[in-house]
Formats: sequence, structure tokens, C-alpha cells
Amino acid sequence: MKQLLLTFSAICIALISYSQCSIDTSISSPGIFPDEITNLDEAFVGQAYSTQIDVLTPLDTSVSLSGLNVNVTISAIDLTSITGLPNNFTYSCNPPNCSFPGGTYACAEIYSTVNPSQADIGYYPLVMTTSTLAINVPLIGSITQLDTVDYFFIDISNTTSTLEQLNTSTFKILDVFPNPVSDYANFQFVIGKSEHVSFYIVDVLGNIVNEKKINSNYGVNKFDVDISKLPIGIYTYCFKNSNNLISKKLIVSDF
Repeated sequence: MKQLLLTFSAICIALISYSQCSIDTSISSPGIFPDEITNLDEAFVGQAYSTQIDVLTPLDTSVSLSGLNVNVTISAIDLTSITGLPNNFTYSCNPPNCSFPGGTYACAEIYSTVNPSQADIGYYPLVMTTSTLAINVPLIGSITQLDTVDYFFIDISNTTSTLEQLNTSTFKILDVFPNPVSDYANFQFVIGKSEHVSFYIVDVLGNIVNEKKINSNYGVNKFDVDISKLPIGIYTYCFKNSNNLISKKLIVSDF
């Protein structure tokens, strides 16, 4: 009896500590929210992290069969995995099995089980794998399609060096990711006021091989650059605002 009570107590504690997101039924159109532009909340060293992804699964969709577009019914979309999460980060769903029936609302929560540390600072691209079961498919009956959502990412920053101490003179470049890089590089900078910022990539001879004008926003600004056409080598990337010019090294590789 004592052992049974201890087991029951452990189960209760586990249920109480289980993290589950709250479904948002205010979404008016099928899709995943936040979108690629908004992306996920930033994480900070020493602070617990939690961010929610809301889903309204479409009830039907159009698929191509032998060159013809046909309408099918979505039975369910399953979130099968999220890879690339930082250390001590995990996720849960509502419904708990991460299977989202067609035409229904659902959500997933990504959260930290241990507060991020200095060693965790960085940029973490995520890959979400999904499996969609479509039914009422002409001549076939049902099909399963595997897909990935790869535009989400989590930034872990040191609060003492970014958002907590922003003022109008703040202008800081965060590390590019990845570096070395072979295709797309993600650049980030932090600024204390909205203003025009110039971005350049310069080769070893001093030639500007890529440039961009950015209408920056207060806080962290992020953008991707396709460098796949640049020859392998070492480059310098520069950010310039009204008062500062900051540069760092970029390595282009063929890995």
C-alpha cells in the first residue's frame, strides 16, 4: 500500500509539472503562427524560456496527381519532431500527442527545462518535421505526405549586452551564423534607435561584393544573405550607421 501511494504521488507530481500550451481560437485563417517574419521569441541567459506556436489546421487542400490538381480532405497533420533545439530545451503540444486533426485549432510550446547559460549563447535554426494524412483522394483513397518547416529559429542572448541596456547610441553586431558558410548566412545587429544602416561584404582586395541598405528597427535586426556565388575565401562584413562602422570576418567554404 505504501509503495502504491508513493507511485500515485509521483504520477500526480508529473501531471502537475507537465507543460501544455493554451489553444488560441482567435485565428481566422488556416496556417502556422507566428509566421516567418515574426518568428519565435528571443531567449536570454539566466531566464526561463517559453514560446508558443499556434496552428489552425486546414480541413482540405489541393494536391497534384498526375499533373491534375484535385481537392482532398486533411485527416490530421502530425508534428513528428523538432530538431536543432538548444541544450535543455524541449516541446509539448495541445493535443498532447502532437496530432492536429483537419479543421481544428492546436498549439505547441517550446520551453527550457533549465535556464540558458553563457555557454548556450547563439543562434539555433529549427527543423520541424510533419506528416500529413489526406483522405478522400480520387482513385487512391488516402496519401501521407512528409514535410518540413525550417524557417523558425531561437536566439539566445546575454541580457547584459543586448536588450536590457539599449540606448540611442547602442550599435552592436552579433555573430553571423553559420561561419564558415556555403550558402545562406544570417546576419544580426542590435541598435538603440530606428535609422538607416549600410551593410557591405568586402573581399581581400577591398572590393565590395555585396551591399544592402537596411531600414533598421529598435532592438535586434536580422536578415539573410545568399553568398553561394562568392568564391571560397575570407571576407570582411561591415555595418555602418550614422556614428559607427563595425566589421567582422566571414569565411566562405564549400562544405
